[in-house]
Amino acid sequence: MSTFNDIDIECPECGEKYRGTVWVGVHAGQDPELKDLLLGGELNLVSCPECAQVAFQEHFLIYQEPAADLVAYVYPEGQRESETELRRLMLSGFQEAQGQMPAKYHLDYEPVLMFGLESLIELLEREIEIAEQSQIAQLICKVNQIATFVLRPYRARQLETVRVLPVVGDKPVPEGAEVIAGIDRLLSLNPALDLYAQLRDRIKADANWSLDSDAEKAKL
Repeated sequence: MSTFNDIDIECPECGEKYRGTVWVGVHAGQDPELKDLLLGGELNLVSCPECAQVAFQEHFLIYQEPAADLVAYVYPEGQRESETELRRLMLSGFQEAQGQMPAKYHLDYEPVLMFGLESLIELLEREIEIAEQSQIAQLICKVNQIATFVLRPYRARQLETVRVLPVVGDKPVPEGAEVIAGIDRLLSLNPALDLYAQLRDRIKADANWSLDSDAEKAKL
């Protein structure tokens, strides 16, 4: 669930001291309007009751979006120099929280460590673009009987790739050449899918490119 804290704030414009509310936990699945505020740059903006000056309050935030397999621990940018220690604390805290939940609620992916809300916004915007092109590709493949290899969101994030890979071939886990051939077919039908063109170029340039076997295959 989404949570917030009241904190002490001093207005940078007039010096007024007051209490303001900042979000410290955002669950995008339960409160999608908070994701909209975040993407719009409006999350954790507070207004001074004396002079009405609006200012952003940087604060630690845990962002959750189950549909995207995403848990992000977002620390203020100024704490980046402590990245190693914060990563250790993040993983230990995450594992402890998992241990307190019934096994059926355990997540099979790790949280992401980030610094500054801007980095989270950039990630979410990128994933929106990836999801949109993946959905278009999935529909095209279904209509044109092109096989697909579907990655869960967290695996696509780790591999920095789209979620739906067109494939020419029938291996359980496709090799690079099979994905390239599938992308060629897809782009012949819709050349505007630039993320797929980029992926094709990347695979061609990397002789060691491969997919892990824990991805999910779907014939559509």
